[in-house]
Amino acid sequence: MKKSGGLQADHSKNSFFNDGNQLFTILTQQNLQFQDQGSFQMKYSNRVTQINIQLAENYLKIIEEVLKFENIYQKSFRYILIENACLRIVINSDTQQLGIRLSKNGQLAEFYGTNLELIEKLKKYVIQSEFQKKYHIIEKIGSGYISSVYKVQHLLSGQKFAAKIVEKSTLTRSSTLEKDSFLNEINILRQIRHNNLLKLEEIYEGEKNIYIITELLEGGPIEHQILNNHYTEQEKIKVMHTLMSSLHSLHNNNIYHNDIRYENILLRDPQDLQTPCLINFGKAMQIPSKRTIATSNNHQDQEKIINLCIKRDIYSLSTLLLTIFTEKVYNLDQVVDELLMKNFQYLTRIEFMGLCPQLQRFFEMIFTDRLSNKMEILTCEQILEFDIFRIPQKPRNSKMFIAQQLLPIIPRRMSKFIPTQENKEKNDSSANSIKLPPLNRDDSTSVEKSFSQSPKSVCLLSSHLNKKTKQSKSILRKQLLHKML
Repeated sequence: MKKSGGLQADHSKNSFFNDGNQLFTILTQQNLQFQDQGSFQMKYSNRVTQINIQLAENYLKIIEEVLKFENIYQKSFRYILIENACLRIVINSDTQQLGIRLSKNGQLAEFYGTNLELIEKLKKYVIQSEFQKKYHIIEKIGSGYISSVYKVQHLLSGQKFAAKIVEKSTLTRSSTLEKDSFLNEINILRQIRHNNLLKLEEIYEGEKNIYIITELLEGGPIEHQILNNHYTEQEKIKVMHTLMSSLHSLHNNNIYHNDIRYENILLRDPQDLQTPCLINFGKAMQIPSKRTIATSNNHQDQEKIINLCIKRDIYSLSTLLLTIFTEKVYNLDQVVDELLMKNFQYLTRIEFMGLCPQLQRFFEMIFTDRLSNKMEILTCEQILEFDIFRIPQKPRNSKMFIAQQLLPIIPRRMSKFIPTQENKEKNDSSANSIKLPPLNRDDSTSVEKSFSQSPKSVCLLSSHLNKKTKQSKSILRKQLLHKML
């Protein structure tokens, strides 16, 4: 680690992410909810001042009390758009205190304080350096058109992540469209916050490469897990709900994936179908909401684009979900293109055979024109209200389990004249305690000694009961009948 903040070279002017803007900027977003991050010393332009920092999304608010008149102070506010600002850890050469340096286009400021947890909140927005000092590359796990993906391990925590590494020279030689697509993917990853969407950790820039650190998904493509294992229909429906919810979260933020395919859905855990994640946002688009569009012509054009993106995402995901149930792999591009051209006969009802009635209705609602007269477009929010997601979990098929489930609803008494189990036990105990004279009528044996427990035979009771016993028995029966009635 460097010994002095002032002696460290600043490379923000040469950064790939340098957009020409200065560090301090004007706040353009409204209704931001700033949260206090504590007190810091700010070193800027060879001047040290005591400030407070507040954070809201990708903006820092710098609050400083400025002396206006004698003993009269007034608060001044400055703002830093931390998105793509370069960040370095520094040490104050005078106080040996840890701090951070933020810089953009050669303009820099250093902040020293005790709350360095601020770094964790900034790291997915800023650009850091010295990747090799913080991560160890384990192995290559994938590659793309302009990038390679590696499994890496954080040297301090030991935690494993995925690192998408892109050569800066490749980006420099690429077209403007590819550069914009690369920056757009980073911008979208910074915004998404859903458990089933790929999580961005931080970004590094070296002399030759750019490193995008994300969570590591080791479960493999969902297609392989579904086709190579046997899952119940209910488990697959839960996967369907999870993926549709993640797509709903994207669309709520005006983000449209535009590249949903089998290889772009990975599982975190191969043993847990509830951990699918949408990845690869290189072709994703973020389109302003309809309410922000000014002119009517722009509004209509924008609305058409949004509706097209929604349909493409839903058709793509629904075709993939159909594969989960039918175990038939479809040509996604061809299916989606046919559906977008309203060729609803491309997927016939034969595709839905073998599915439960609720699933048949679900796919018919999406892949046919049954709803075309009722609504212009079917959204994820409406799909999540379908009956299929209200089907209760099916019970196990074991006889004992079924008997236990049915026991509470089976009537214990088919007639009010049949005694309950509790009364039966009372009746039996009373009958067993009745004393009877000896059957052989032996006078030499005393009655007291000869009395024995009677068997539960109704015949013996009726033939040998004495008068007193008959009376008590009659009373007991009346009491039992009274209770039952």
